[in-house]
Amino acid sequence: MIKFGTGGFRGVIGEDFTKRNVQLVVQALCDIIREDGSDKPVAVGYDYRFGSGYFAVWIAETLAANGVKCLLYTEPLPSPAVMTAVRDEALDYGIMITASHNPYYFNGVKVFVRGGMDADVAFTDRLERATRAVRAIKTLPADIAREKGLVVDYSNKQKYLENITAFLSPAVRGSKVKILYDNLCGVGASCIRPLFEQLGVKNVTVLHAVHDAFFGFVNPNPTREAMQPLAQLVRDGGYDFAMATDSDSDRLGIIDENGRYVTSNEILACLYYYLINYRGMKGDAVKNCATSVLVDKVARAAGFECHEVDVGFKNISAAIKRHDALIGGESSGGLTVRGYIFGKDSVFSSALFAEMVTVMNMPVSAIVREVCEFAKYDYACVEDEIRFGGETDILERILENPPEFDRAPRAVERIDKNIKYRFDNECWALIRLSGTEPVCRAYVECETADAARRNLAALDKAIRNG
Repeated sequence: MIKFGTGGFRGVIGEDFTKRNVQLVVQALCDIIREDGSDKPVAVGYDYRFGSGYFAVWIAETLAANGVKCLLYTEPLPSPAVMTAVRDEALDYGIMITASHNPYYFNGVKVFVRGGMDADVAFTDRLERATRAVRAIKTLPADIAREKGLVVDYSNKQKYLENITAFLSPAVRGSKVKILYDNLCGVGASCIRPLFEQLGVKNVTVLHAVHDAFFGFVNPNPTREAMQPLAQLVRDGGYDFAMATDSDSDRLGIIDENGRYVTSNEILACLYYYLINYRGMKGDAVKNCATSVLVDKVARAAGFECHEVDVGFKNISAAIKRHDALIGGESSGGLTVRGYIFGKDSVFSSALFAEMVTVMNMPVSAIVREVCEFAKYDYACVEDEIRFGGETDILERILENPPEFDRAPRAVERIDKNIKYRFDNECWALIRLSGTEPVCRAYVECETADAARRNLAALDKAIRNG
């Protein structure tokens, strides 16, 4: 059965993620297109994951067989490039073949809708129902579809980069900032390299820019663990900072000049602070429920509000639109800014981060310190990935047998695949169940690191042992 999670439909290649299942999703989308009377093309992009280019062609063959024109990308590009195409070409839909940050043996389908946004839950629920109603999958060989003009080559790479440079301050041009960039064998370098070249930011060293469908057997996700090898390289090479992006380039990770991992919470808060205090922009912030109160405190100190939503960038995009917020982001490293696109983009955020370091003209560690002082933030936020036996009722079990925290929660909230515990003094804990693996993400934020670690251990025990 086809199920869409926070980042689309994903599965293990050859198990859930198969040619038939992907074409089933596309056939269902075609049935919706016909039902709604849309006559616009569908943009289809892909990244470097195993078989992504082939899946893109198979998608094009199903679209063509249903009379839907396909704008088929001629090269692998980041997911936000496809989102940009949907917006700029005024399309109703775009499709991206990627499993984002998941291990190499996963692949997936992201669906974007009008305006260049992630499909919301209402639409993905409709799409899931439509897959169950499909009686036959139509296909038309790609060569015949091309002859009929139903499949055409497409790339918006240069327009995508122009959209980014249009948002950036001219101050970043010719910046002498020295950057170490780990591409993690993803698709980001295909756009980050030319973007920084066009901006005249020349002191950029790129690692792992090869096409490796196994991603060097490392998860293509810019986490603390994945970026740890960069710490010594940054110190030895005198870099201002290191950065890394995930496989489809919508998540960003940063290492500061001292080799310290800068959390996604800090990246989001720093960029928000920079836009308000250095570029004179105004507006609220949006974060997901797994993101630090640091963002809330920056918003309040600046005279604005931070709005909290469920995990899934589609929820952040919707809230940015609803509140006309300046910035929106999540603890996993994705963010966007009002006036850009309604989707996370690490090509964009990496350039904006370089601009911030250039304009503020201080080390990254000093920027983080300035932001925390501005927000009067001195909490500790910790997280962990916890594997469990695979039972389907784990959240219900934890609700019945709650963790033994060192304090009583004032509120317990069950939101989809989350359980959030809210304590006094803005402290909190969260359990987030993965939609693709028997894994929970656990997050805790408290006044001290010791308190945070104690309560994280309580979450760990509750998840593992019941």
